[in-house]
Amino acid sequence: MTAEQRQNLQAFRDYVRKTLDPTYILSYMGPWLQDDEVQYIQAEKNNKGPMEAASLFLQYLLQLKSDGWFRAFLDALYHAGYCGLYEAIESWDFQKIEKLEEHRLLLRRLQPEFKARINPTDILSELSECLINQECEEIRQICFTKGMMAGAEKMVECLLRSDKENWPKVLKLALEKEDNKFSELWIVDEGFKRAESKAAEDDGTEMSSIQIFIQEEPECQILSQNPCLPSEASSNNLNSPLKPRNYQLELALPAEKGKNTIICAPTGCGKTFVSLLICEHHLKRFPHGQKGKVVFFANQIPVYEQQATVFSRYFERLGYNVAGISGATTDNVSVQPFIENNDIIILTPQILVNNLNNGTIPSLSVFTLMIFDECHNTSKHHPYNQIMFRYLDHKLGESPDPLPQVIGLTASVGVGDAKTVEEAIQHICKLCAALDVSVIATVRDNVEELEQVVYKPQKIFRKVESRTINTFKSIISQLMKETEKLAKKVSEELGKFFQIQNREFGTQKYEQWIVAVHKACMVFQMPDKEEESRICRALFLYTSHLRKYNDALIISEDAQMKDALNYLKAFFHDVREAAFDETEQDLTRRFEEKLEDLEKVSTDPSNENPKLRDLYLILQEEYHLKPETKTILFVKTRALVDALKKWIEENPGLGFLKPGILTGRGKTNQATGMTLPAQKCALEAFRASGDNNILIATSVADEGIDIAQCNLVILYEYVGNVIKMIQTRGRGRARDSKCFLLTSNADVIEKEKVNMFKERIMNESISRLQTWDEMKFEKMVRRIQLDEKFIRDSQQKPPPVPDKENKKLLCGKCKTFACYTADIRVVEQSHYTVLGEAFKERFVSKPHPKPKTYDSFQKKAKIFCAIQNCRHDWGIHVRYKTFEIPVIKIESFVVEDIASGAQNRHSKWKDFHFDRKQFDPAEMSK
Repeated sequence: MTAEQRQNLQAFRDYVRKTLDPTYILSYMGPWLQDDEVQYIQAEKNNKGPMEAASLFLQYLLQLKSDGWFRAFLDALYHAGYCGLYEAIESWDFQKIEKLEEHRLLLRRLQPEFKARINPTDILSELSECLINQECEEIRQICFTKGMMAGAEKMVECLLRSDKENWPKVLKLALEKEDNKFSELWIVDEGFKRAESKAAEDDGTEMSSIQIFIQEEPECQILSQNPCLPSEASSNNLNSPLKPRNYQLELALPAEKGKNTIICAPTGCGKTFVSLLICEHHLKRFPHGQKGKVVFFANQIPVYEQQATVFSRYFERLGYNVAGISGATTDNVSVQPFIENNDIIILTPQILVNNLNNGTIPSLSVFTLMIFDECHNTSKHHPYNQIMFRYLDHKLGESPDPLPQVIGLTASVGVGDAKTVEEAIQHICKLCAALDVSVIATVRDNVEELEQVVYKPQKIFRKVESRTINTFKSIISQLMKETEKLAKKVSEELGKFFQIQNREFGTQKYEQWIVAVHKACMVFQMPDKEEESRICRALFLYTSHLRKYNDALIISEDAQMKDALNYLKAFFHDVREAAFDETEQDLTRRFEEKLEDLEKVSTDPSNENPKLRDLYLILQEEYHLKPETKTILFVKTRALVDALKKWIEENPGLGFLKPGILTGRGKTNQATGMTLPAQKCALEAFRASGDNNILIATSVADEGIDIAQCNLVILYEYVGNVIKMIQTRGRGRARDSKCFLLTSNADVIEKEKVNMFKERIMNESISRLQTWDEMKFEKMVRRIQLDEKFIRDSQQKPPPVPDKENKKLLCGKCKTFACYTADIRVVEQSHYTVLGEAFKERFVSKPHPKPKTYDSFQKKAKIFCAIQNCRHDWGIHVRYKTFEIPVIKIESFVVEDIASGAQNRHSKWKDFHFDRKQFDPAEMSK
């Protein structure tokens, strides 16, 4: 941190104190704060409130001497959802937050009226975009435990700290939507007119100095992906229902007639709005005394949140109860009463699968309508298919209980591996059979209207030549060859794995091969256990280094050489910090001998990646022709997302770009995913004009998430199947939009051309199926369903019987004994700890670089094998309620049968069928 940054933070500290609740970002700041400091901050909030806690937090921050904490502070703000404060501190421009002070003064003045007139649960879904996720949960909890007035008081407290510049406007719209009397006090006129407060008139207080700085924009009210013109929905009449387009009515018609239907229509045409029309028609058709119950399934958490908001806004004005449960909230919710007490339920599908499996939900008959978003996923072991297995078993078993109507939404039904129309028809019929569908609805009568709304971008292929001379790859490849030779010498028997020919360095194929070798080494056995331990430890290290070198080559192929080199330098830094035995010292020495050459090569301008040069030219040209261009840049990996963001920010010729990033939430070998608040921040920034004008994204953005219109889509070495092609292209929704495929691999272009061919045969296949006689189609679907059920039933395996024999867990790297399965206990269904003082002697711990609190767990440290020259990562150390316990991960161990000595490894606990015993606090006291 520079002296100027420290001085600025000191100068602007009052803005931070008024906005930040530091307890929401403490989990991200763990490496920079001592445990006792964290506890003091939490105690300060409990005793004196968030402002005093923020003062103490800033005091601790400003005392820090080591580098990196300022960037960590900004990252923590961003990941926790403090987008406004993050932006203000990064630019040292607090004007947007300053303007909110007028609104805060008015809200403080009106607080008694707010508490008396507001039911927070009525407007919370609308206001959630202006609050931190934890604040929303706290408001709900207070409403439930202390009542609505206490909840309203908490809501005021949170709004007064909100850093979202649009919260006064959002509050106004939410109040008007609910027709709440308080909206008469929270007056917002067009054109920055002064708000006359009725509360002030009542007690004679002068309020002439308070103005509400909000200007209503004459823009279209958009529900999810429903595009409409300003004339169709005025912002002055936000409570009026939207008028559907003719093509949307056409898509909805078969479903409104009660048919099980797949709605196949382009991204951006408003399929979500069509589903709203179908739901409304479905719920209204029930006679008095009967009620429908709708469940809407969304695969991804951001999509789930988006659809929950859309459905709530649309249906709560009609008097229906709408609620949602996802994997992020299910731990705190009892699912059965949740479903019973609401008319429309938004779910991530695994929630329903789990509750059907454990009997909490007896059958699908509790629903009258099921809607599957991105329904093309209904295949193999996907949760959609598991739900439909239940449905079809019910139907084909001729149960008397009624089944719900089924609707599927997709931009593409796909064709699988089909090469002909006939094969494509078979694939589509299988999807229809899986969803028990009798109609595929597409736009046929209103094509011209659809084409006025959804613009098909121009597709452009850019084949780029690879580097003609790649010294970086040559050096790394030589290091990999040397490492392979060393690995061969460790064991004659295992050396055979390294004899395989035609393995090209820097490819996914090599990655798959090295992972297979890595796994084989873990379960290698010898009579001499000491020798076994030596060999396994050495091969573990060699294969780990080969994998990192391979990763670096993949990064350098698509990004800058210096990004790949930095990746390797970070890896070798971590190696030095761990056990650093003789083998690692030798491998590190070899790398460091080449480091000067690698540095020289990676900083040489003549080694610029030709793909990046071409990307630069595309961006320069498109933004020169149209400065207001909005771009989505799709890439394969999270590492490449970070590398390209850095490249744009460091490139002076691309100073007009303001990049944002969007990646998935899951964890990979190389990176941890984005948090949900961070994903929401990224999407909000891209939607907002003037913030981010280019979004660098992985596949999370190509399916389902409602992204703002953009006129440029770039697929950077990014290609998938025909479904992915249609969806990514569909993100370019603006008129005259373009879609570039940029690659150095001719096979990638060829694959995309194959996808375009498959799209044509998919459309022709759907057209043919739509000409079939209904009886013929239903007969085909029925035959497929019976065949699939026969196969499913014949392949059904009995649930595995837990092995009650005691087993050993050995370190997966050095094979030293860790614990017995008899000492393992299951904590809250998915976490595994080990009892006994003996196990504590077998690991060492280091403070966790990213401490975090989740549910009843406080992540505090990482644990490693205690053997000095091993230090293999075994898991974490947590505080669980009042207990300090280790939590281990099964992929770090080898399981050995005590009687036979046979060894196995498991990637996941669910694949390890041993006699599980639940954690009992009473055992801890023994």
